Amino acid sequence: MGPHFETLIPHRPPMVLVDEVTRYGPEEIHANRTVRLGDPFVSKSGLQDAALLECIAQTIAAGDALYAQSRGGRVLRGYLTGLTGVQVFSRAALGETVTVKALCLKRMDGMGLFDAEAAVGERVLAKGRFKLFVEIEGATGLPK
Repeated sequence: MGPHFETLIPHRPPMVLVDEVTRYGPEEIHANRTVRLGDPFVSKSGLQDAALLECIAQTIAAGDALYAQSRGGRVLRGYLTGLTGVQVFSRAALGETVTVKALCLKRMDGMGLFDAEAAVGERVLAKGRFKLFVEIEGATGLPK
């Protein structure tokens, strides 16, 4: 198990859409979310598409926070700045656990470019390219 997700991002319940970080490296992060009735953006038909994309964005945000921590800094704020080629294929049903995998393609001056995918088992729910900007305080050795 990785760090408690809420310590990595500024979101607070009920807007935290990831349960745990399960794998982290400077270029890759994996996280899970179990779909539960009563959660925001969940109906009897499952997790809404916009919430699935936010779940991916929060996973990437946690990766950026861990990356900043590994260099002695912290993320002050972050923004999802763009989506490219994002496709949503399916919705996660109640009780299913969504696994998000994000791979950092490039970091430069606070910008990050990530390929990400959300799936339940082998069933891909969504995938595409996510662009984020993060403001990091106190870190050393970040790419320019």
